[in-house]
Amino acid sequence: MTPEISVLISGVIFMTKYTKEIKLAIYHEWVNNHRRGTYLSRKYGMGRGGIQYLVDLIQKHGEDILDRPQQKYTADFKLAAIDRVLLGGEALRQVSLDLGLTNTGILANWLRSFKENGYTVITKKKGRSTQECPKARTNSGSKNWKSR
Repeated sequence: MTPEISVLISGVIFMTKYTKEIKLAIYHEWVNNHRRGTYLSRKYGMGRGGIQYLVDLIQKHGEDILDRPQQKYTADFKLAAIDRVLLGGEALRQVSLDLGLTNTGILANWLRSFKENGYTVITKKKGRSTQECPKARTNSGSKNWKSR
């Protein structure tokens, strides 16, 4: 049950996403077979820190944490998490685990964005921005493709 791996032209191996089945396989190999970071890192192409975080996340929140759809977090939620790190002095990894974030990079990005935007939380809207509809064209006085 190895993941699908892509190879870039330069020969660097990368992986886009891991399926739930692969994440569970990593977790069960860690827990049941006592395989650890280096072995699993080579087998699945995931960094040792990511494997350790995945194992800790599942141990803390259970396997159901992998069933959650992609989350959209409110500005208040993000600010509370950022406050725990900046004001509370908690470790970024620990706050991410407590909140059930899929990886520590999410909170790290919130912190970076928070500092870059003058210590305010910015929430991004997904999708295209709405535009005003252009004025309706009338055919009077203008040529259309049929009259050419």
